[in-house]
Amino acid sequence: MSARNFFSKLPWVLPCVVLSACSTVQQVESDPTAGALSYQTRFERLSAIDNWSLEGRLAISNDDDGGSGHFSWKKRIFSDRMDFHGALGRGAWRLEADENGAVLEMSDGRVYQAGSVGDLVSNRIGWDIPVDQLAWWVRGLAAPGESGHRILGEEGKLIELQQTGWTIEFSAYRAFDGIELPVKLTAQRADSRVKLAIKRWEMSDEAESGG
Repeated sequence: MSARNFFSKLPWVLPCVVLSACSTVQQVESDPTAGALSYQTRFERLSAIDNWSLEGRLAISNDDDGGSGHFSWKKRIFSDRMDFHGALGRGAWRLEADENGAVLEMSDGRVYQAGSVGDLVSNRIGWDIPVDQLAWWVRGLAAPGESGHRILGEEGKLIELQQTGWTIEFSAYRAFDGIELPVKLTAQRADSRVKLAIKRWEMSDEAESGG
């Protein structure tokens, strides 16, 4: 079975029946002005949080290549750490980055270095993932810079966003410590698709320690 066929048959591993208090976001905000103000409030609150982490399932499809598996992402003010344990030939890898660059360690012991996380993911893992933008999209926010069409749901939650050639769909949110955060999202551009099902979020105010 090709990676594309595998990906198309891959179910959401974390359906809403498992994610208690999970809510889909199909209803469009009836008052666009109120929705935009609610979104701006969400943006200001979430963009001020420098320390966060998530865990869930990640599935990637790049034309006839791809992979899926457990994924965790720990972000601090000046550093990132990503861990992936998956299938389809990718095995496991760990990626760490700070202001000095990025280091990728594969399960077989190979170690690679580059100036950015995006370069390592693209050149060494072979996945087309807009890592810098994804750090915003996973929080239900548009990344800084120009963005195109967007659809807002209740309380200013993003339902759909177009940015840097990608179309991002946010199909479910869940409250974590009083903050509604995405638990299902799909980003697609041409033959590239990134699909995330998030089961755990942790957020820390920027005043807290990043350790």
